[in-house]
Formats: sequence, C-alpha cells, structure tokens
Amino acid sequence: MSTAFRLLFVIAALLPCPAAAHDSPEHVIQILTARMETIGERPDLLWRRATEHRVLGNLPAAARDLKRAIKLRSDHTAAWVDLGRVRLAQGRHRDARRTVEKLLKTIPDGAGRAPVRMLKAEILMAAGDADGALREADLAIESTSDPLLDWYLTRGDLQCRLGKFAEAAAGLRRGFERTGSAVLEVECLDAMIEGGQHDDALAKVESELRQVRWRGSWLLRRARIAVARGEIASAHRDLGEAILEFSRRINPAAPEPGLLAERGLAGALLGDLTLARRDLAAARRAGADAVMLRRLELALRQTR
Repeated sequence: MSTAFRLLFVIAALLPCPAAAHDSPEHVIQILTARMETIGERPDLLWRRATEHRVLGNLPAAARDLKRAIKLRSDHTAAWVDLGRVRLAQGRHRDARRTVEKLLKTIPDGAGRAPVRMLKAEILMAAGDADGALREADLAIESTSDPLLDWYLTRGDLQCRLGKFAEAAAGLRRGFERTGSAVLEVECLDAMIEGGQHDDALAKVESELRQVRWRGSWLLRRARIAVARGEIASAHRDLGEAILEFSRRINPAAPEPGLLAERGLAGALLGDLTLARRDLAAARRAGADAVMLRRLELALRQTR
C-alpha cells in the first residue's frame, strides 16, 4: 500500500465513521478496518464490519468479528442476534440455538425478546421443528404491539406447514388490518386457497384479474382453485398463460426468485416437472427463502 493511500486511510479513520450507504461492502470493510487500526477495536465497529462480511457471504469473518464484539461488550444484543443468524446460515443449528437461548436469558420478558424469539423460530424451523418454531413465533407476535411484516409471513408459513390454514389466514388478515401491507393480504388469500375456502378466494382472484396489468400470479391462483375442484382443462389454460407471462418477465441475467418460484409451481401443476425442478434450483441460487419455496416444494413432493 502506498504512503499516500495509507494517509487516506488514517484520515478516514480519524473522521466520524460514515454511513457509506453508497459504498461497496469491500470499501466499507477497508474503512472500518483502518479506523480500528487507529483507535482500537470497538464493539460497534466490529458489528458493522461483520454486517459487510455477511453481505459478501464471508460467514467465517463475520462470525469472528461478532464474537470479538461480544467479548468486548457482552450485552451487545445486535451482535448476539447476528451471530445466531450467521451460525444458522452456516447450518450450525445447535450452535445457533445455544446463542439465542443465552441471549434470551439476558433480556427481560416483554417486547425486547420478540426479535430474538423470531430468530429462534427460524432456527427451529430450519432444524425441522415446526411446532416449536410456531410456539416461538406466536410468543414473539403476542409480546409486542408492533410486529414486523416478516413475522406474520413466517408464522403464516409455519401454520400452513402444519395444516392450520384457517389460523394462518386469520393471522395474516389481522396483520394486513394492522399494517395495510398488500403482501399480507395476498398471503392471506393463498392460505384461504390452501385451506379450501375457494368461493371467497375466487371472488377476490376474479376481481384482480379484471384490473391488474400482470396477470400471471392471479392466473396461477385461479388455476390452483381449479385443480382443487377437478377442473383440469380450465386449470391448464391458466397455467399455460401464466408460464408464458412469467417467462417474459424473468431476466436471465438477474432473475427474481419470486417469479422463478411461481413459474416452477405453475410447471409442477401442469406436469412439467423438468421446468419445476429447474426453477426450484434457480430460485434457491437467486436467494429464495423457505417461505417463498414452500408451495413449489410441496407440489413436487406430491408428484413422487
């Protein structure tokens, strides 16, 4: 490193640490590293650097920074939570659970525990304990007056996995009424379809089809209802049209995981298992989570 470049790093380290929202993760890591070389390690800077390592997918480096931050400040809640997430991403479910349970012991009962309980729900879900995950999600949502949108989605997904479709629809509807989120309204509708509330769901689907520009998602929902009713020819027409639209909208260079998951589900329902499996793999590579992929995975399991 040149003398001039070292000087720039020293100057940056002496200035207040920037938000650097426009900088690359690599650049932010360089700035944070230079700052700590000048003023010493600080828990907040280690935590921020770990965040950038996670963006880059460098989980071992993120874990090292988070453990160092916790060693310097044992009550750094954000570092504890992120360490749990890193261990979950590494597939170390037992370590992730131990991390979260240690943290829960340090937080009084109440709203402060809610985000930690939701992380525990994710860990239990990844470990295959859907019942335990649902208990944690319920406790998290019930303990705060302002649950996050993703918490409703996670709980609704867990309820559907356990066959509790009416409960899922009711919880998602309450979330929609509280937040006004169209995402929750749509997920409520999907839970209704899965739970056999076809007449009410179809009325909403038909209404949307009369006014939306992009029809694929709604054609897929109408087809799911038709399949459940045994109206196979009608379902196939909608599925074929939906697949054509999804294919036009998917950018091969940067595919949207949600569109891949929907096209894969349409393919599975149409009997095109090659398309369905290919889109499932592509959606995973594009970052789709378990909630987004559940229906496609279920449809493929049912074809075996």
